[in-house]
Amino acid sequence: MKNLFLILLLASSNLFFGQKVISGEYEMGLKLSYDASKNLLTGYFESYTGWDEQTQNSQFSCIFYIEGKVTGNKFNVKTYYPEDKKEDLILGTVEIVNNRTIKIKLPEEHGGCWNVMHFVENPKFDLEKKSNWIQIRYVDKAKAYFYKNKSDQNPSKIYLVKGDAVCIDKIENGKAFCTYYGKKTSKGWINVAELNKI
Repeated sequence: MKNLFLILLLASSNLFFGQKVISGEYEMGLKLSYDASKNLLTGYFESYTGWDEQTQNSQFSCIFYIEGKVTGNKFNVKTYYPEDKKEDLILGTVEIVNNRTIKIKLPEEHGGCWNVMHFVENPKFDLEKKSNWIQIRYVDKAKAYFYKNKSDQNPSKIYLVKGDAVCIDKIENGKAFCTYYGKKTSKGWINVAELNKI
């Protein structure tokens, strides 16, 4: 009887604590990464709406970075526009609904977000494509060049600018192997020192 109780207790605790954030692309422009070694969630939301015929661009944008320690199924996060962390910081929560669905709740909206997505209403996001990202970071210098190999001293001609977000697969020898998803997708190694600190 004691053993049965122990088995049931372990099973219920696994159901409660066993859920985790899966790294990958979620609905509506959300990218999330879970670094199990640091119990760290990092992410990036970027979505647009409306269309301006004159400029041939979207009318409204909602862009912010996400970071926080995963301490259970519901935990606190910091969210902010990458180029304006001090002035744009909004504290919110992430809730893991199940292994493929999360919710994000913010007490107020980031600039432009009201026209794109209402985070005060606690929207949910479903995983669309799983990945092996260990972190998501953004360029924190004026420019960050890609290198073909982690040991290269000479950068390629391809570079990113301050605020651009990258999805990192691995970090070795002070360089991060990452992917940038923009108008064109770029992959390669970038100096970790040129990315934001987490």
